[in-house]
Amino acid sequence: MHIIDPFKIPVGEAVEKAAELDRLGFAAVILASTDYESFESRMEPYVAAVKEATSLPVILHFPPRKGIGFPAVGGADAMLLPALLGSDDDYFVWKSFLETLTTLPGRIPEESRPELLLTVALTFGEDRRTGDLLGTVPVTTSSTTEMDQYLAVAVTFGFHLVYLYSRHDQVPPEAVRHFRKTLRPEQILFVSGNVRTRRQITEYLDAGADYVGFAGALEHPDWRSTLAEMSGERPAPTRPRSTS
Repeated sequence: MHIIDPFKIPVGEAVEKAAELDRLGFAAVILASTDYESFESRMEPYVAAVKEATSLPVILHFPPRKGIGFPAVGGADAMLLPALLGSDDDYFVWKSFLETLTTLPGRIPEESRPELLLTVALTFGEDRRTGDLLGTVPVTTSSTTEMDQYLAVAVTFGFHLVYLYSRHDQVPPEAVRHFRKTLRPEQILFVSGNVRTRRQITEYLDAGADYVGFAGALEHPDWRSTLAEMSGERPAPTRPRSTS
């Protein structure tokens, strides 16, 4: 799944990418950003334009802010509500859930409200930006003890999705394999972070990921060629010019 930053990528480019993702048979479009300002005024027309261009589900993924909870706009199909189990701030572990459930009915009518996907979100590798903003501490991979603790929470409380992410490095495939072994079959395992090739996508899928996200891989002018390669689509052969 491609992750588009709507506070970085112009809406026209997002619309083109959404249409191409649909054509290539991808599962969804994720709109996500760590930083955001004037959320509703930016996101309402952005979501509407992307929805107009694609039949794929449009999913929101943004961090919460105290006083409101997770930001949302009507028209999106779903939104991730991440429990940052590795955060040292309990607001980002669980209180943001309750705040969102309290404020969301007053913000968005029920008929246009996105589906809420309860998510365990864990970071791998050094990530000072997320750590400073959300108090997260990277998952220790030298042993499985910490991962097993997070898995117990995910399974016991029936989270819909587990999201493994690395900003500057990559999530180890062996960690993906370990999570998939214990999660229930219906619990979705999603992985992203520095994914730029079809080989990486295949490696994560083979390790047990249900979906693999990629963002920066398409943030360049020749994104269509990269997307085709990542989807496994072979470019049409060019006919040799006639010499007659």
